Amino acid sequence: MIGDKLTYHSAYKNITRFVISELRDRLINENRICISVGGESGCGKTSLAYALKIDIENATGRKGYLFHGDDYFKLPPADNHNNRLENIKNVGVNEVNMDILDTHILEFKKGNSIVKPLVIYEENIIVTEQVNGSEFDFCIVEGTYVSLLRNIDYKLFVETTYIDTYSLRLERARDLMTDFNEQVLEIEHQIIKSQCKLANIVIDKDLNIITKK
Repeated sequence: MIGDKLTYHSAYKNITRFVISELRDRLINENRICISVGGESGCGKTSLAYALKIDIENATGRKGYLFHGDDYFKLPPADNHNNRLENIKNVGVNEVNMDILDTHILEFKKGNSIVKPLVIYEENIIVTEQVNGSEFDFCIVEGTYVSLLRNIDYKLFVETTYIDTYSLRLERARDLMTDFNEQVLEIEHQIIKSQCKLANIVIDKDLNIITKK
């Protein structure tokens, strides 16, 4: 996705260190394993995924690729918002091309070349880009519903809810704090909350690790 600047946050170091210790042998000896980071909007999953990519690369010398779930929405951001305004029941997993994302991850793991969607936020368009899986050693996919993907080798779930992040969202003033958007977040919350059961580890709002599997 183009339009969202990624910054490395050292606060995730204990999480990335744990994941690396869990997966070190596989990261070094297996070809292109895939890790997912799922959770609600604003929970920090994109920042965690980016920190994980950087720390794995530094610890293992392997090269990673970061898939963004937002790139796989069926409509560009403004159009998707308008679609929700037309009917709030449009909010949910059906907004995302999950099957395409799952297929792309599988092809990536095989070392094949894929042509994936790429969202350009400022222009409200979805273009494409080519990614050659053979150029990478692992991938991380982050997004709201990525815990549902089939072709993931290790899953993280961030348990922080939209209620927990309310004051932070208010402070950064990046997202519109409207009643409608809060309703959207509540719908997403109800859909997503049970997905923690699918994760290998769960990250709570204080960045503690809960081992699930």
